[in-house]
Amino acid sequence: MLFDILIYFIVFVSGLFIGSFLNLVSDRLEKGGDVLFGRSACDFCKTELSWRELIPIVTFLLQKGKCAKCGKKLSLYHPFSELMTGLVFLSFAYFVKLPLNLTLLTWGLFFFYIVLFSFFLIIFLSDLKFMIIPDKVVIPAIVFSTLSVLGSVAFYSYDLYKQLSSSEFGVYLIKAGFLKFHALLVLRNAGMSFAGAFGISLFFLLLIFLTKGRGMGGGDVKLGFLIGLVNGFPLSVVAIFLGFLIGAMYSLLLVLFKKKSLKGTIPFGPFLIIGSYLTVFFGNFLFEWYLRLL
Repeated sequence: MLFDILIYFIVFVSGLFIGSFLNLVSDRLEKGGDVLFGRSACDFCKTELSWRELIPIVTFLLQKGKCAKCGKKLSLYHPFSELMTGLVFLSFAYFVKLPLNLTLLTWGLFFFYIVLFSFFLIIFLSDLKFMIIPDKVVIPAIVFSTLSVLGSVAFYSYDLYKQLSSSEFGVYLIKAGFLKFHALLVLRNAGMSFAGAFGISLFFLLLIFLTKGRGMGGGDVKLGFLIGLVNGFPLSVVAIFLGFLIGAMYSLLLVLFKKKSLKGTIPFGPFLIIGSYLTVFFGNFLFEWYLRLL
């Protein structure tokens, strides 16, 4: 029990620090600056920050949300990005049951999710703050996801081969074509992921054409492709539906409270990312529930 808590605590705290970095990346991609090696500084007086001023959440609370040098109020994006990343990392540690399964496969799956959603979180923050989905983030994320999908096909096929070849009955199954059948099945699922990714991209392109670019942009098309790879088919459809639903509800609330007009625009990428995130955890349940309604 204590070991489980320790693992979750380490994951959460690591997420806080990484979240601070991801927020910095989202800013520097838009405003300029060295993404990897540039020193952190106050947004207003540009004073370089010491390590004591870079402790996630704690520094913000101790300084009452203000710069220690100039006294200007700091953006809430700082604690928001840190806490959000910490919770996202923690949720994936729980999802893969990290403390209970300290195997290479479990760590690999956890690594896949935290790297992928680190890309997602930069996109989330960039679109939320600057209404842009940077190619410098979404394209590497697509490459990473593509390699992960192809790598999973090879890994699962090889892992099954190792298990089968260790017994006489397994060797018989290999000769009978069971391994080939399994490999083709895994390959088909990967192919469905790519087909779903292209399908979502084409759907978004159609929406851009019909709305003359008012509803979404090219960055959303690439993000849709990425979500198709991440969630696979048909769960990517669930992710897009959830994104549209949550986005529509949020827009309606803004209109009702007169924060936006009906012609106003909001960043759509964050809602697609929320939809993709929720689908990882609840996608199968929602899809099966929908099928039971038919």
